[in-house]
Order: sequence, then C-alpha cells, then structure tokens
Amino acid sequence: MTRLIIVFLIAISSMQAAVGEQVLIDSIVAIVDEDVISQRELDSRVDQMRSDFTQSNRRLPETEILYRQVLELMITDSILLQEAERRGIIVTDGQLNQTMLNIAKENNFSLAEFRQALIDQGVGYDKYRKALHKDLTINSLQRQYSARSASITQAEVDDFINRTGGDEIEYEYRLAHILISLPDAASPEQVKQAEETARQIMQRLDQGAKFEELANEFSAGSNALQGGDLGWRKKAEIPSLFSKTVLDIEPGEFAGPLRSASGFHIVSLTERRDVGQVLTAQTRSRHILIKSNDLISEEEAKNRLYQLRNQILVGEDFGSLARLYSVDYNSAANGGDIGWISPGGAVPEYETVTNTLKPEQISEPFRSQFGWHIVEVTGRKTVDETAGTKRRKVEAQLMQQRQIEAFDIWKQRLRDEAYIVFPEART
Repeated sequence: MTRLIIVFLIAISSMQAAVGEQVLIDSIVAIVDEDVISQRELDSRVDQMRSDFTQSNRRLPETEILYRQVLELMITDSILLQEAERRGIIVTDGQLNQTMLNIAKENNFSLAEFRQALIDQGVGYDKYRKALHKDLTINSLQRQYSARSASITQAEVDDFINRTGGDEIEYEYRLAHILISLPDAASPEQVKQAEETARQIMQRLDQGAKFEELANEFSAGSNALQGGDLGWRKKAEIPSLFSKTVLDIEPGEFAGPLRSASGFHIVSLTERRDVGQVLTAQTRSRHILIKSNDLISEEEAKNRLYQLRNQILVGEDFGSLARLYSVDYNSAANGGDIGWISPGGAVPEYETVTNTLKPEQISEPFRSQFGWHIVEVTGRKTVDETAGTKRRKVEAQLMQQRQIEAFDIWKQRLRDEAYIVFPEART
C-alpha cells in the first residue's frame, strides 16, 4: 500500500466522520513506511501481551506504558519485515511446516495434538502460524545481515581469554537490562536528558523499586516487556559493554548507567550458575574389514572373519592379519589401528560393538555400511577437553554476541531512517 493510498483512506475516514455516517472504521495508529498499524492490530497484540503477563504471574505495566511499548515493538517488526521483503527473504510453507513440527516434537506432541493444545489455550492456530512466520522472517533477515557484518578473529578470542582470567568459563549469567535510547547524532540536550532519566532509574532501584517493573516502563530494548530479561548468557555472550561490570557484581545487584552508541544502559545480574567440566570417554580399537563383492558373497566375507578370529584366539597376531587381509587400507598399514575415538566418531554399528567389549576382547563378526568387521578394543581413557571445548565455545559465543550487537545497531538505524507518522494520538 503506497503512502498516497494511505492518505486517501485517512481522508475518506475523516469525511465520513464529518457527515455523521455511522460506519465503524478501524483507525490507523501508525504509518510505517509502506505499511500501516491499525488500532485493532494494536489492541490484539496488547491483549496477547496481557495474557503473557498473566500466565507468567508478572505485574502488568500501566495501560499507557503497555500500549506505548507494544506499539514500538510492532513498528520495529514492520520495519524489519519490509526490509526482509526488499531483500527477497521468503519463508516457504515447507519451512514453516517443518518449524511447526519441530516445536510440536519438542513439546512431545504430534502436529495435530499441538494444534489442539493451541486451541485449548485460546490461541488461534492460523494466528500462531502467522506470528511464527513473522519471527522466522525476521530471524532470516538477522542471520543474513549478521553473516556479512560481524566477524571474530583468533586474536580477539585470545584477548578475551586473557582479559577474563584464563580460558575457563566458570559461570553462566542471567542478565536483565534497561536501555534509555538515543537517536543517531543526538544533541547534547538529548544526551543530558537520557542520562538524567537513567540516573533517576538508578535512584529508584536504590530505594527498592523492582528492576522488572522499571524495565517495563522505561526501557527501549526489545525485551522491555519481559522485564528487560536477556536470558542466560555464557561469559563471552555478555554484551561487551557489560562484561567487566557483570563479572564484578553479585546476583541481585545492578550497575550503570553505561553509555554506548545506542544510549544509556542499566544492567542487573539476576542469577549465576556453575558450568561443569567437559570430560570425554574415548576408546582405542583396531579392526579387520572384509567387503563382499562379485567374487565374495556376504556369507563368505563373514566366514572369513570367523576364521581370522579363531586364528587370533589361538595366538596369531591381530596386527599382522590386519595388514594381510583388511581392506581398510589406511588402518591396515597400522595393524588395523584406527586410533582414539570420541563418542559419535564412528558409525553406530562399530561404536555399539566397541562399547560392549572389554580391552583385548575380540568381537564376533558384525556388519556396517562399510562391510564386515571384527574389532578389538585396545584401550579406554577419559580426556579432559575443557580447555579446547571452551575455547571453541568462547569463539562461537563471541561471534553470536558480535552478530547481535551489529544487528541491534543496524535495527536502530533503520528505525531512525524510517518514515513513521502517528495520525491520531490514542485516546
């Protein structure tokens, strides 16, 4: 819908009201570029948010605050969905159906049972699909933009590890945050006013006000109506602006205001929990592999391995027979040895058999996708992979946070550049 058509519709609505026609027309509360947000859509979203608050036993913000925050969320969604359309991002019915199926499975439902559960909770199935389609579209836009706009170097991983006291991530942190936002190129007066608002919020927190309720009322963050909750974060997933602050405070404490390009932030450490050590059980084994072919039937391949197994049991060397007969030529050169393997490192049939064997025990012949095997377990050990695993996790977490930060900055820029008009103030 073009702006011209929108203006025309508004004019028609005004004319009808002027002549006193008793026609109920859904009013427009916001024009967002080429899209509109109607009062009916806003009311529906607010009703859903009220339901969410009730179900989670949280105190509702005042009505005006709730409407303001929900409308801002809807404006942001509209901007992002229009940007996704311009970029040719499409979520197909197949992708949507698969996501629905995955959600159903995660909740131990069939798709039909999941649909009925939604209906029983008063959630329209089609409405749920539409909301999910919106979320998938925005997620696709975020992935596309972030993949091109965020990167992490090994030097940055090293710097993070050194800066935070070694490569061990001892805790996960649950955070909440309040953002007093600033537009691009904010004037000194705007900066001063935003900082003063942040300091007033800090004073109210010092006096015992609830962080969640102040986030509902004042935060410009996308999670404001979730009490500013950022969820559980690994150390490297904490926004870089907060990282040192969060590590220095205890659960239940808060800190700020902290200045960034997007505004002033107040952060709270809600909870903290331990992260366990990463230990991996590894198995070392050797095998002899014989495959069936045009000259050797399945039964003959199996019988040959029985013969080789009997020779080993009466004293012949496993490694020597592997070099002579195994058709896994890479391992045959090493006497059948395939080295140390972690869980998931071999095909399921092979792993199942090795898990049942004691060291130096020879298996019966068994078949996998590669052919017929006999296998001997030559060792077992538990490896502490904490350092390596945690480094890989640090890198992944830093990348994830870098992508979130890049997308949030871009999202704010889109918001600042968007054509947004509020035809009528809400009454």
